[in-house]
Amino acid sequence: MLADFHYIFFWWFTIFVLSLLSLPLTFSIFKKFWDKGYIFAKTISCFLITYLIFVLGVFKILPFTVGGVSLVAAIFGIINYRFFVKNLHEFKNFLKKNWRIFLFEEIIFFIILTLWSYLRGFAPDIEGLEKFMDWGFVNTILRSRFSPPTDMWYAGEPINYYYFGHFVCALVTKISGISSQITYNLAIATLCALSFTSAFSLTSNLIFHSLKKKAGKFFIVGGLFSALLLTFGGNFHLAFRLGRGVLKYHETLAQASQNYWYPDATRFIGFDPDTTDKNIHEFPIYSFVVADLHGHLNDLPLVLFFTAFLFATLALSKKISPFVFIPSGFILSLAYMTNAWDFAVYGLLFALTFLLLSQDLKKTIIQGILTIFSWFVFTLPFSINFKPMMEGLMFSDAHSPFYQLFILYGGFWLISLPFIVFLLKNRHRQRYLPTDFFVFALIALASFLIIIPEIIYIKDIYVFDYRRANTMFKLVYQAFVLYSLAAGYILIRLRASLWYKLLFCLVFILHMSYTYFPIKSYYSLKKYQGLRGVNFLEISYPDNLAAINWLNQNVTGQPHILEASGDSYTTFNQVSMATGLPTIQGWLVHEWLWRGGYEAPAARAAEVDQVYNFLSNINSDLTQVKNILHKYQVKYIFIGAKEFEKYPDIDLSNLQDLDASLVFNSGSTYIYQLP
Repeated sequence: MLADFHYIFFWWFTIFVLSLLSLPLTFSIFKKFWDKGYIFAKTISCFLITYLIFVLGVFKILPFTVGGVSLVAAIFGIINYRFFVKNLHEFKNFLKKNWRIFLFEEIIFFIILTLWSYLRGFAPDIEGLEKFMDWGFVNTILRSRFSPPTDMWYAGEPINYYYFGHFVCALVTKISGISSQITYNLAIATLCALSFTSAFSLTSNLIFHSLKKKAGKFFIVGGLFSALLLTFGGNFHLAFRLGRGVLKYHETLAQASQNYWYPDATRFIGFDPDTTDKNIHEFPIYSFVVADLHGHLNDLPLVLFFTAFLFATLALSKKISPFVFIPSGFILSLAYMTNAWDFAVYGLLFALTFLLLSQDLKKTIIQGILTIFSWFVFTLPFSINFKPMMEGLMFSDAHSPFYQLFILYGGFWLISLPFIVFLLKNRHRQRYLPTDFFVFALIALASFLIIIPEIIYIKDIYVFDYRRANTMFKLVYQAFVLYSLAAGYILIRLRASLWYKLLFCLVFILHMSYTYFPIKSYYSLKKYQGLRGVNFLEISYPDNLAAINWLNQNVTGQPHILEASGDSYTTFNQVSMATGLPTIQGWLVHEWLWRGGYEAPAARAAEVDQVYNFLSNINSDLTQVKNILHKYQVKYIFIGAKEFEKYPDIDLSNLQDLDASLVFNSGSTYIYQLP
């Protein structure tokens, strides 16, 4: 662990320096927050600087290099301090006055970053689920000189997915100078730490502004409760399964605990025998444990920042600015490029919050239209090279049993319903606080997100049994976040009620007890392996790893390579994934999803087969093979463990017919360069 600590520290220090650049803007947005929104400076800097680099790259103005990023960061910092610091002396005094607050949140951030990095060190491999895809995106972005980045699994075409969060990771990786083999795991830990501290900041400020002078330490306590539930909490599924094991199957509690399988809490609705409606309903702790650097996880700090922004600009402002649609549209555009579903979810939160606080439907509609226009403008650099994958809306022909919904979200309902009753008992508007309206908006939207998949879903390529799965997954994930943010506020708002505090504590304990099982199961905590994510290659494919290292050290730019095309969720296409060098066709089902059809990826896979079949003496059409290699501008042909697995009869002597020269060999792994 000590050997890895310098990576953790330098990674933290890089993010800390970046956050300093946007402190004036952050303090301006959150001037009424007790902590001045300090922790959100990290999100603001990382996402804003990445967006500027991305746009400049789209128009080929500035390359994605250390120098280019440094220049943009410097200009960004100068603009921040020039336009948002009227008096430098007063700004320094402000920092001196509040440094303890900032240090408090920075320490929390650093502790969680360090602890989760340490945890990742027990299972650091970038293997399994969709880690190949996520790390591949980071690596191809790191190699791309301009935007949009090239798809590492579809040579010659840009990525057709929501990759902006991966771009943020690549940017911090490039500045830090740390290998992406390590920063992949540091990024997961950063998202965990930033989600916790952002949730704490937002909920503690909701409480602070509801209690004002009576806040005491209540706002700290409530903020921590919400942060813990959002980042590390589960649901009632563990209690349900343990109870069923004891009562129905006559297991001891120890036996029931030993038999508990933690992913079941995210695969509960529809996973009964013979069902044709299987669904996914994940939540943050599951994502942090399995560590896929996916869009819904990458976007957590951003949507928490946007929610805090709405509270600061709509609920705490004496008069809502008529131009709030501009920053709202911009932040929603970042959310869309990171995880498209969040644009719709948090666009609804903007509309609902604006309506509740302004009590003006006409203004809400106008602001909504202008926000969508603003979003359209800001996403244009992304959209011009992107084709949406949605196939249309369908009415749900299957519905979730209520008891299953209650097991998943009943804890939040038990926390929230007393607050709704409290509001109804105080129907006179003058007794409501702006924070009450805001928290009601969080609860109402969260409940609506759970209901939506019971009515409609978005059709995609997934098979009939999983028709609602993606819609439910992306919506209820954010419902979990919104409920968690409201929870700490409601606890403090209803703190006078002893029975409510007991109820809250019961729900909290049941939710938090889940955390032990995924951590224990996934990480085992027996042998610390370090933060390098390629240990699995070193063990299972050492010659391939040697070739990957050679390519990373000796090949610049993004020349195309040829490697065997494989099925999704396998260890095929590890070379393009680990180097960012594009191959003709990678994981087939993923490209099928991203390209909106099976035909084109399948045709590419067939062409890859033709080349390797030629090398295996199955196909003798040399001209056709040369045309394929020329068509995709292939520079290197890779032959390693996965190629021999798929094409066991490869004859290396046939490469002479392609005028290919051997440039690397380690064991049974070869790299040939074409003229």
